[in-house]
Amino acid sequence: MFSKSTLKLLIICLSLIIIILIIFFSIQKKNIKIPNTYRIYYNKIDNEIISQMSNYDINIVEALFFNSNNVETIHSSSSSKLIGYISLVEIGSWDSAIIKLLNENDYLLDENNNKILDLNGNNYLGNLSSSHYREVLLNVIQTRIVDKNMDGVFFDTLDWIDYYLNNELLYSQLSDGYKSFLIEFKNRFPSLMIIQNRGFESYKNFSNKYIDGLLWENFNSPYINNSKEEVSEFKNLTKIIKKAKTAIYVISFINEEENRNIAKKYNWSFLFSQMNKRYSNWNINIR
Repeated sequence: MFSKSTLKLLIICLSLIIIILIIFFSIQKKNIKIPNTYRIYYNKIDNEIISQMSNYDINIVEALFFNSNNVETIHSSSSSKLIGYISLVEIGSWDSAIIKLLNENDYLLDENNNKILDLNGNNYLGNLSSSHYREVLLNVIQTRIVDKNMDGVFFDTLDWIDYYLNNELLYSQLSDGYKSFLIEFKNRFPSLMIIQNRGFESYKNFSNKYIDGLLWENFNSPYINNSKEEVSEFKNLTKIIKKAKTAIYVISFINEEENRNIAKKYNWSFLFSQMNKRYSNWNINIR
């Protein structure tokens, strides 16, 4: 039999353990990323579209079509977050405002010092190792996104960094430049949310420490084809995602049931969409 003093000490210790466990699991619960409903839309807006955007937790949009009043309307009626689009590696041929600010050193060059075009031959690639190019991007983010009180930025066209894995010079320029850009971005806009589009090698190597979300565009489960190599890579990636507590936004255009089940298993946000005009037509069939 325990003495009264010993029993009292045991009760106190047990109570402390219970309190510590409650605090621990409470903290862990707060850190769990809850799936969000989301939309991606890069076209002009109207009052009806603005109203419907309030139904989604996350809206990835072309910030050029918004003004501060549009942003305030959505914020005042919902908790929906607006994430403004910016292309980091491809320099959009349509974006004359950015092009006018660039100099020759801001373009990525091949071994013959020629500007490099994207696969479609429409857009030149930007040189993220250029401090001037990074500064241009940061200033554009300030005016297009931050000054309108948007909640975050969506970094697109980062797949290009992965495409040059076997080209030591270009890969170093792009990956080191992107890391420098992320550090500069966080220093300037510490509270702004970052969602990165794909760019998995960059994510695994360094960007998981800086970003809040990862958009997995054109997701297709590796288990469908039962490729051992793809499944192994997928498992390694999910470990990093879990450790970094990155919110994952999945969009698929085929194999809806299989891909939705995988997203549900990992607690990821899932969107199934048509391929045609998927980001330019608000009234498309999505689920």
